[in-house]
Amino acid sequence: MADTKTPQPDYDAIAQQAYEWLKKRRAKGEISTFEVLMKINGYKWGDKELEQISELDLFEVHDRLLRLIKKEKKYVADFSAYDDQCVGPPFDIPFVFRKK
Repeated sequence: MADTKTPQPDYDAIAQQAYEWLKKRRAKGEISTFEVLMKINGYKWGDKELEQISELDLFEVHDRLLRLIKKEKKYVADFSAYDDQCVGPPFDIPFVFRKK
């Protein structure tokens, strides 16, 4: 029997989608990468689909989103409100997305 691997999500495409959503977002204030992914997928707290998202996937998307923001040089993800605090995994830490 041949090994079948589950295909990896396209993390770059997901990060790009999250970045585009953030740029169009009207509400200001803090948001985390996980919350952005919930919004773009239409999930709500308690949805069974959320259980299917692995922490590894969340780390990957978070990392690629921050690299994309840094590469584009037009916006910043400001985590300064949580400097020197143990808040949780990086994808759960709220940030302010704003123009540079």
